Amino acid sequence: MSIFPYVYYMVASFKITDDDRHIAIYAGMVTSAFAFAEFSTGVVWGRLSDRVGRKPILLTGLAGTGLSMLIFGFSPNLQTALLARALGGLLNGYGIAAWRSGNLPG
Repeated sequence: MSIFPYVYYMVASFKITDDDRHIAIYAGMVTSAFAFAEFSTGVVWGRLSDRVGRKPILLTGLAGTGLSMLIFGFSPNLQTALLARALGGLLNGYGIAAWRSGNLPG
């Protein structure tokens, strides 16, 4: 699920700018949108996981990640790509549910 190898080329294909430095900044924005959104909702997913159980949260997170990756893959512009990555982070409840339960591999 790593987008690092191709995010630069994806942002360049949006033809926002010709300056390589600006493309790198936009690629960084796309990459960090997921982490920022996940950070914003982590506690909510953890509390919801305590209330309704891990399995529904894990399934919701899996479905949300799948949906966001589909939207991201078909993004025609930077705004849609940013929205898709943020949506993936907002709906990413499985990391928190696994962490809270102690079921992380390692």
